[in-house]
Amino acid sequence: MRWTLALLLAVLPTAASAGERVQYALIVSNNRSNDPKVPPLRFADDDGARFYELLEPQSKDAALLTVLDGDTQARHPGLASKTRPPTERELFDAFERLDRQMAADRDAGRDPVLYFVFTGHGQRGEAGEGSISLLGKNFTRTQLYQQVLARTHARFVHLIVDACDSYFFVNSRGALPRAESYAGAVKRFLDERTLEQYPNVGVVLSTASAQESHEWSGIFGGVFSHQVLSALSGAADVNADGRVEYSELRAFIAAANARVEDPRARPEVFARPPAQDHTYPLVDLTRPSRLGFVTLPAGMGGHFVVEDERGVRLVELHKEKDRATVLALPTGRELFLRSTTREAAVRLEHGTKLIDGATLLWRERTVASRGSLEETFRDDLFSIPYGPRFYEGFVTSTGERPVAPAAAPRLEP
Repeated sequence: MRWTLALLLAVLPTAASAGERVQYALIVSNNRSNDPKVPPLRFADDDGARFYELLEPQSKDAALLTVLDGDTQARHPGLASKTRPPTERELFDAFERLDRQMAADRDAGRDPVLYFVFTGHGQRGEAGEGSISLLGKNFTRTQLYQQVLARTHARFVHLIVDACDSYFFVNSRGALPRAESYAGAVKRFLDERTLEQYPNVGVVLSTASAQESHEWSGIFGGVFSHQVLSALSGAADVNADGRVEYSELRAFIAAANARVEDPRARPEVFARPPAQDHTYPLVDLTRPSRLGFVTLPAGMGGHFVVEDERGVRLVELHKEKDRATVLALPTGRELFLRSTTREAAVRLEHGTKLIDGATLLWRERTVASRGSLEETFRDDLFSIPYGPRFYEGFVTSTGERPVAPAAAPRLEP
């Protein structure tokens, strides 16, 4: 399989060459709102930590702006020393540092890609303009467009926002038409207004307009961020080419939430690829990185979870049996791969090529019960298998352009 072979060839970082994709990440997370009437979130900082731990090993440079609370520092030891506070000044300082490197990449003929990620509180002002909460000051949609997107030297930008009212952070001012569905209005406004000026920008966001981001103590994080992180770890890669395109992410999240009936637990998601190239991937895991890889081979299906030794849930998926899935995971820590009835321990070290999940030592496990809304998350999320059959039905029903079929094996070095 081309994907598995590509992993074997892409283990250690190498110097960037002309035309090569070079990644950067600017991750901002903040539990607190600047509105004293809005209660703080519990896990926005955890989500920021997880985005950093997934994207930083794939990036030439990455910045994490957050204040990790005590519990999060315990779950991610040593990470606090790499953070800066999520203030406006630190945001612009980090962006300018990354952008100088991206400008140099463009001059050298390389293709820099920027991830701009925010997890935390969003809000809409009286004029309809959205903003996100930094420490002490809100960061507005106007600032996003004029001071980041209009200035960046990135060839492509992936904008990922997990916050209430996040639609208004990327959309133009003004109220939404009430006659349309909310998701339909989001698409129409994004297509017709500001984002058309930035064809190199792709957007992934939760479009909930009147709710806080859904958080779940069972995963120490936001449900939407958890699903996006799982997708970007390879769980959404339906054609096994090592790349996750926007249509694959949308289909994966649709499958994850297909049986969630409680409106409190269902995120409303919008994802749109860069207009310049609808097939440009959100992530390309065949590139050299410092991640390790575990494959769930064909014939191994069902609901799987990967947690680390501190109980942080890294990846979750409900896999169809027909095709192998390769998961990109952190190195240097004990990991536990769990199904509904069994679990296996695995440790990936730097330089690990690929571990076959079928060869691990599996043992029986017990599942503890919880109550209330957590039962909905536990019982309904990821209850529909995701794979080629679900994806084909999804793109047919939505009119999405499907990903290319898996290529024939590539045997050359």
